[in-house]
Amino acid sequence: MNEKNNFDIVRFSLAFIVMLVHSAEVTRNVDIRFLDHFLNSDFAVKGFFAISGFLIAKSYLRSKSLTSYFIKRAQRILPAYIFVIILCFVIGMCLTTLPLMDFLKNKETIKYLVANFSFLNFIQASLPGVFTNNPNQPMDGSLWTIKAELTLYVLLPLIVPMMKKNPLKVWAAIFVISCAWFFYFTSVYTGPKADTLAKQFVALSSYFFFGSLLAVHQPTFDRLKEITIISLVVFLLFKSTDYAFIVEPVAFSSVVILFCTNLCKEIKISQYGDLSYGMYLYHWPIIQVLQHFGVFDTNAFLGLGLTIVITLALAYTSWNLLESRFLKRAHHAQPSITPPTTTARD
Repeated sequence: MNEKNNFDIVRFSLAFIVMLVHSAEVTRNVDIRFLDHFLNSDFAVKGFFAISGFLIAKSYLRSKSLTSYFIKRAQRILPAYIFVIILCFVIGMCLTTLPLMDFLKNKETIKYLVANFSFLNFIQASLPGVFTNNPNQPMDGSLWTIKAELTLYVLLPLIVPMMKKNPLKVWAAIFVISCAWFFYFTSVYTGPKADTLAKQFVALSSYFFFGSLLAVHQPTFDRLKEITIISLVVFLLFKSTDYAFIVEPVAFSSVVILFCTNLCKEIKISQYGDLSYGMYLYHWPIIQVLQHFGVFDTNAFLGLGLTIVITLALAYTSWNLLESRFLKRAHHAQPSITPPTTTARD
């Protein structure tokens, strides 16, 4: 089996898609609205979860202890996450329409810091007097996925041992629960925050743990091409129906993992660092600041170009000066794609 892979370039591409779509959605600028018609940020986010499930399962399997596993997860997630919360807070202090002391003493400011440092971003996503004239007010609307990711990290040590014993049955149970959750909050429950509840970790678990299934169960991984082709055909047949969500976890996850592992020649970008996480975290506040100063209104394509350049520069700086310093060099060797015994990127 080919040890080379394209995890880095695929994750980079998915983060880039999210950045482009959010540039259109956050600014609501008609000149770049075509981006969210031709690109799908939902697919990108779900692809991230599938890749994460694959790589984190492999990381868990080779961890010396449960403590080691959780330390590695904290080292990867927390530094950049904490930094972006602080960055948004500083942006808020600089751009708020309130007097600085009023801003600092405001209950919403305190609530924002407590909620976001606790990964409960939905409780307080905005800061008082900040981006009030922008079409959207959240400081960083991308952060909602982090709590789902962390929850799945916690569940993985419980699920993977069971999955190694009964891989298909365990994933089938997760799949049924996940689909039932999504169906309930999109078709049955119509109360407050139904859309938000539908997207939580339960719905995303089928993508994450399908990636884990491919990492721990060799027979399933060996049939990845066939699974991808069949699931994509079925998905396309049902795409315009209310039943597409049933096929999505397998179709989206399998096509992304296939591209990562054995579909095409390896494209190496590791020399620039692991930029995808930083790109995902930082692009939203950059879009908001540029919108605040009227850049997108003056020229939407200039705003888009600056968003790309500044996001890449910040992600590169973050990786080299912050994120990589919390990780041992060995943790960032290229991930093997041979499940489940060889090494994977943490």
